[in-house]
Amino acid sequence: MAYLIAYPLLMAYQWFNGFHALLFILMLVLSVGLGVAQHHHTHLRIWKSKGLNRLTDLTFSVVQGVPSFVFFPAHIGNHHKHSHGPEDNTRTYRFGGHHNHIVGFLLHPFQALTVLVPSMVSHIPYRAKKGDHWPWIEVVSIVIVSVALALIDLRLWLLFVALPQAHGFHWLLSSNYLQHAGARPSTGPESSEHKLYDASRNFTGLVNVVWLNIGYHTAHHFEPRGHWSDMPALHKQHVKNVPPWLVETSLLWYFVRTLLFQSSRRQRNFLEQSSR
Repeated sequence: MAYLIAYPLLMAYQWFNGFHALLFILMLVLSVGLGVAQHHHTHLRIWKSKGLNRLTDLTFSVVQGVPSFVFFPAHIGNHHKHSHGPEDNTRTYRFGGHHNHIVGFLLHPFQALTVLVPSMVSHIPYRAKKGDHWPWIEVVSIVIVSVALALIDLRLWLLFVALPQAHGFHWLLSSNYLQHAGARPSTGPESSEHKLYDASRNFTGLVNVVWLNIGYHTAHHFEPRGHWSDMPALHKQHVKNVPPWLVETSLLWYFVRTLLFQSSRRQRNFLEQSSR
């Protein structure tokens, strides 16, 4: 909730007082954190009240520029159901084979959208048939607020609204690549623990302090409705069964070592190891 309050306040402050480099960088960090918070809220609702939860969904949607309802068909209804397996629409090896490199990381969000957008669009009439028009409310609210701010000042909207939103959205989608690229494609029955232990990469460092324990991905797949604050403890329960090469202490060092500077030979060894 602190992220959800701080982010638009930083946006508004700079809108009226001008660009501030440190505040803008903080906004970019928070734009990723808000995507994580929106994800967490989808899995485990913050409030007991349905009305408050929907108001929170709407706030996330407008501030992030990403409708909250999309997490249900694309993430909970697909990714968590199939866990990087052959039926997972966003499995990283769907696009160009079993790879793990910077080009794949940069392209993955755009590739994923080619399969996610149709599922999101089809989910709207699916909900409408059940008498639930909330997805339309989120989409229309995003459009109204975005257009209104753009009409007030297009330059400020691009800099302080659209750019941070695009940054957060890119990391929201590309995080799937960081967490699963190079991991073993999960197969077998849904109850198989083996596939869950081999299918996700974990980051145990500072990323969890800044972005609400999003790095403990194996534990999250085992306990998708677990509270984000419980993830470190759940990670300790499961990490002994996770292959060591799927546990990284630093997201930054992993990114530099693996995605930027890994040689062709090391890349082949990495993929050979992941397929054993």
